[in-house]
Amino acid sequence: MLKKCSLMVAVAVAASTPGSAHAQSIGIAGRVGTLGLGAEAAIGLTDRVVVRAGLGLTPVEPSLTLRGIETTLELPTWYNVGVDLYVTGAMRLGGGLLFKADDPTLTGVFTTNQDIGGTTFTPQEIGTLVAVLDSKSQVPYVLIGFGKHTAPGIGLFLDLGVAFLGEPDFQLSAVGGTLPDDSGALRTALDAEATEFEDAAGSYLKFWPILSLGLRIGIG
Repeated sequence: MLKKCSLMVAVAVAASTPGSAHAQSIGIAGRVGTLGLGAEAAIGLTDRVVVRAGLGLTPVEPSLTLRGIETTLELPTWYNVGVDLYVTGAMRLGGGLLFKADDPTLTGVFTTNQDIGGTTFTPQEIGTLVAVLDSKSQVPYVLIGFGKHTAPGIGLFLDLGVAFLGEPDFQLSAVGGTLPDDSGALRTALDAEATEFEDAAGSYLKFWPILSLGLRIGIG
C-alpha cells in the first residue's frame, strides 16, 4: 500500500513544472455519498496538481425492502488516496486507489417460504440469509470533479466517478437455520441463486459508483 501511495505522489511531482513542486496550499473537507460519510485532506503541489486522501464510513446500517423482505445493508469503510489534475480553475480529473477492509453485506430474515435456486425452503430451514459482494481490498478509481479543495476560503465540491472492482464474487450463505449451508440441498440452491444473480447483473458488479458532495475549507 505504501509503495503504491508513494508512486502516486511521485507521479504528481513529476507532472509539476520545474521549481514549483512544493506545497502551495492545503485543504480539509467533509463529504457524503456512495463512499459514505467522510473527511479528506488535500495538499497542492502546484496550482494544477493536488494530492488528496481521505476516508468514508457508514455510521448506520440502512434497511431495504427486497421482494417484500426487510433486509439490512452493511457498507464498507473506504479509504482513498489519489491525485487531481485541474484542467480549469475548478474542474478536475482525478485518479487513485480505494482501500477497504471488508465487503458490502446484505442480511435478511424470511417469514414465508422462499424459492432459492429453483428449490423451495422454509424460513426455519434458511435462517438468516447473508449476501456478500467479495472483491479486492484495493482497487483503482477515476473521476471528474468540480470545486478546488485547496482554494482559499469555504466552498462546495462534487466528485463523479467509478471504482473498478475487477471480477467480484457474489456469495450467498445461510446462518442459524435447520439445514447446513456448507453441503447438501441448501448449499446447491445458494450457489445456483448466486450464479443466477451474477449472470443477471452482468458487468455492473465490476464497478462501484463514486458520487460525493462535500464542503471544503482551503488554507494557504
